Amino acid sequence: MAVLTLRRHLRSTPVAVPCGASRAKTARVLGSPLGLSESLAAAALGVLEQRGDLAFAGRTLVVVPPGQPHPDDLDITILIQETALAYRPGQVLPHGLIALDAGVEAARVRRAARPLISSGLLRYRPHGPHGPGLYLRERPAPLRSPVPEEVACAR
Repeated sequence: MAVLTLRRHLRSTPVAVPCGASRAKTARVLGSPLGLSESLAAAALGVLEQRGDLAFAGRTLVVVPPGQPHPDDLDITILIQETALAYRPGQVLPHGLIALDAGVEAARVRRAARPLISSGLLRYRPHGPHGPGLYLRERPAPLRSPVPEEVACAR
């Protein structure tokens, strides 16, 4: 709940965070207007940072749109895309090897793959044939159209 609340708040209101502010101070600044305790705000902030939903732009903490790469991961996103060219649809992408090549942790590769999942190139499969991981899509992702809203008819 706190993660969703914090993400909604940041989408609607960019918050100025002092340069070099500690994690605790950042959590206080973000959690206070939402009625979140410092520890709960810090935990939510950690989850959003790990997922790639947040980035620092100067002194402002902003939400990274779902289809966009995290600014710190652009080079890794490109490496993933180039690596994917060597694999066939349906194959698992060796994100552990990509992490070694890039000199980063595997979690960062998963974060960098976020825009490629959004674009339909990759898919995360928790129960894939080779275990959980990033797989190249076997067919193009279905187009997502908004579900029509039901309207009550007047009688």
